[in-house]
Amino acid sequence: MEQSNQVALVSGAGRGIGRQIALSLAAAGHRVAVMSRSRDELERTAQLAGDDRSRILVVPGDMTDETAVDAVVRQVDEHFGPVTLLVNNAAVFTVGEAPFWEGELDSWWASFETNVRGPLVCTRAVLPGMVAAGGGRVITVSSDSGVLPYPLSSYSYAKSALVRFTETLDISLTAADTGIRAFAISPGAVHTRLTASFAAKYPDMEWTPVEHSGWLVTDLASGRYDALHGRYLSVRDDLDRMLDRLEEIEKEELLVQRMRAYDAHGAVVTDWEQST
Repeated sequence: MEQSNQVALVSGAGRGIGRQIALSLAAAGHRVAVMSRSRDELERTAQLAGDDRSRILVVPGDMTDETAVDAVVRQVDEHFGPVTLLVNNAAVFTVGEAPFWEGELDSWWASFETNVRGPLVCTRAVLPGMVAAGGGRVITVSSDSGVLPYPLSSYSYAKSALVRFTETLDISLTAADTGIRAFAISPGAVHTRLTASFAAKYPDMEWTPVEHSGWLVTDLASGRYDALHGRYLSVRDDLDRMLDRLEEIEKEELLVQRMRAYDAHGAVVTDWEQST
């Protein structure tokens, strides 16, 4: 697959991390369709692209709505060609939620609808085209709150689900020899409107520059790091060093979600069935 001038679809691209990812991809020479529910915010993203404005297509849509997303994908196909890179970025975040046993179940499920159903809808919409083309990439923005010990929250469990979804999707795509690679990424703690309530609660928080997310996605879009597919990668990672350690990463099953089991001698059991 040609590694430059790809056709990218970025959800939640009207502001914050998604906007920066879209601008970074456009600056790197890719054609980028930006999607969110707010046309005004998307138009601002396109405006900020400056000389790269011709590489930006504004396609408003609700990523949890299958019909709307299918229409967006058709628009992108007609304007730029088939999507070869999907960036699942859009999310909702709530701070100060009541304990699960006291909170409203519907509010938790609403978070799951956006943070998990949205990426599933978008991924399902673009995969047929990628399979037909013989390749592509799906990059899903997760969070460290989904992979590290964290007080139970709707955001945390949704982001954890995305890491698992990415790996299982990648295994299926690889087994079917589709040429498509999937990645889950962590942008770090980025100060955006999404995290404004969190910032107010923790004023001394050390924030990760939003530009780092754009750089990471652009690096993954280049194809240089396809060998790391199916894994959870962070803006803090040195991808070149990770490639040098690829054999160790694969053997030790690093950067993937695993439950370790041990035999009577304290050795790690790699075959889960042998440990039960």
